[in-house]
Amino acid sequence: MKKVIYISNSDSQSIEVWNLYNNGSIDLIQKVEIYSQVQPINIIKNKKLLYAGISKDNQIITFNIDKNGYLNKQHAISFPGKANYLSFDQNKKLLFCSSYHSNTLIVSRLDKNGIPHNPIQIICNIQGCHAAKVNYKYNVLFVTSLKEDCIYLYYLTDFGILKNTEQKILYTQKQSGPRHITFHPNQDFFYTINELNGTVDVWKIDNTKNTIQVKNIQNINITSNKLLKNYWSSDIHLTSCGRFLYVSDRYLNIISLFHIDSDNKKIIFIKSYPTELQPRSFCIDPDNQYLIVAGEKSNRLAIYDICKNTGELNQLNTYDTGHRPIWILVHSLD
Repeated sequence: MKKVIYISNSDSQSIEVWNLYNNGSIDLIQKVEIYSQVQPINIIKNKKLLYAGISKDNQIITFNIDKNGYLNKQHAISFPGKANYLSFDQNKKLLFCSSYHSNTLIVSRLDKNGIPHNPIQIICNIQGCHAAKVNYKYNVLFVTSLKEDCIYLYYLTDFGILKNTEQKILYTQKQSGPRHITFHPNQDFFYTINELNGTVDVWKIDNTKNTIQVKNIQNINITSNKLLKNYWSSDIHLTSCGRFLYVSDRYLNIISLFHIDSDNKKIIFIKSYPTELQPRSFCIDPDNQYLIVAGEKSNRLAIYDICKNTGELNQLNTYDTGHRPIWILVHSLD
């Protein structure tokens, strides 16, 4: 199956498209000029669409993905807040846009062609609204508030409007700064990376009599509980097999590997790997074969082979990218 990598280069104001080959090598096949700083990108696979948030007029641009992975611009719309994170509901009928600088969460309907329309709901005063992600099993949207040290929970109604769950807020440690979220692929657990204190939180979801309750079961440092003075943690991802968890830190310039306990789903620190300068974003390919890191300061891409048995990383190669690569995705072409 052919795979492509998409990289948004903020300062180069471009999106790059790279072929990813079975041996882990890549080559650049397209560079799309955006003419504005571009930040988050996300994909709806079955509609073959890529969405990008850009600074100019707080736009969301929709691109068609052709059979070879090339991007063609389809549509642009302005939102009332600069995008920092884009995600979708399970049926891909709604787009959620987190705006860190505007402290807002924006909900937009997608039409049958996947094109976003004017917002149907704007939730304000989520301080440092960094990421929003739906747990598809329970249809609950989790929204990180980095500046409030908490995560807001919302039910997604049949009409696409968000309403508070019974347990409205999950509190993290003071001055931790919850940033990004990843859900376990087949268990009622999820994991959050805290930007400011370099820790990962493990949460368990309980559903008793159709009431959702979430409990924190672990908080662990990304450097084997060797507490350091400064952290600037950024991204977090799980392999689709649910065995290995990885996190990145931009101050320490590392990727840390954790194993997931098969019984209680808590995490065990294994080791940290030095990587590109300021690794703001990384991704794992759908076959759990490669981990790919973008260095926001080094302007390079590093590709690692993932050991299937241990999750350990082996660096294969590095490639020059545009200036300030801050978001990266791998996409499988049908």
